[in-house]
Amino acid sequence: MSPRDRIRGLIAGALTGIAGGMFGVGGGLVLVPLLTGFFRLTQHQAHGTSLAVIGATAITAILVYGAHANIAWSTAGFVALGSLVTARLGARWATRLPARTLRRAFAVFLALVAVRLLWQAPPVGSQALLPERMELFASLLLGLAAGALAGAMGVGGGIIVVPALTLMFGLSQQAAQGTSLAVMVVTAPSAAFEHSRHGNVMWRFVPMLAVGAALGAPLASWAAQGLPHAWLVRGFALFILATAIHTW
Repeated sequence: MSPRDRIRGLIAGALTGIAGGMFGVGGGLVLVPLLTGFFRLTQHQAHGTSLAVIGATAITAILVYGAHANIAWSTAGFVALGSLVTARLGARWATRLPARTLRRAFAVFLALVAVRLLWQAPPVGSQALLPERMELFASLLLGLAAGALAGAMGVGGGIIVVPALTLMFGLSQQAAQGTSLAVMVVTAPSAAFEHSRHGNVMWRFVPMLAVGAALGAPLASWAAQGLPHAWLVRGFALFILATAIHTW
């Protein structure tokens, strides 16, 4: 990499880490467009490379969320278990579908989630919609969905895990974000491994991107702990909506 690419890699990684720490996502929603735009990677290469970087975001961010007791570890474990089943399948699926089809389907889904959160943000300490006896089964199903999405779209899966944990499990926004990041520590490497087998991880870009992400994620995670709950929910919804428009 040239010195210019190293600097751009650090900046792109930092933006990825900031998005991940602030909203509990892996940051792939920010990184994938940067990789295709500034680094001229193909759509599939951007997805694979993004997943290889997400681990750095997740590991450094959960140190902050964990220190503030904002990770539901048992829920994270079951969601991660489910994601292991489908993360590599999603990556394989991504190599077979046109990038345009993937992007537009994902954009519609993002818009629906954003509208739902903006329409009725869950209050702090809201009751879970699921009966307690259903939470284990729901966690595994959520993991299956998150893993498939992560592998196919090059994201950590937090884009669906965070809303599900707040709307269905009754977690606070901060706890949902921390739990989502804990899941990504398992999901992202699994999906990245499969992408790498297909030659879709550009490893020369990963070190600088990961360093930038590792620097940006803890700072944003720390800031997220003190922000009002409603601000985080609506900020996350607007973030998703902007990403949907860009993705389309």
